[in-house]
Amino acid sequence: MDSPIISIDMLQAKARAAYARRAGRDDHGFNWHSVDAIATYQAEWDRCAAAEAAMLKVKPMLAQAGVTPP
Repeated sequence: MDSPIISIDMLQAKARAAYARRAGRDDHGFNWHSVDAIATYQAEWDRCAAAEAAMLKVKPMLAQAGVTPP
């Protein structure tokens, strides 16, 4: 009974979807004792936030250089 109910890929997809709809980092809905699932979810949520922050920083730099971002 120690096997996970939800795969890592599913946890990451859930985190990406939550981030896209602007749900909070702790709005995962997991039981408090699901520490591994929560850690995986939050790591992916954090990765999404970091990617967005990097893009927000890079876009003005590209615009200033006269390059159109993809």
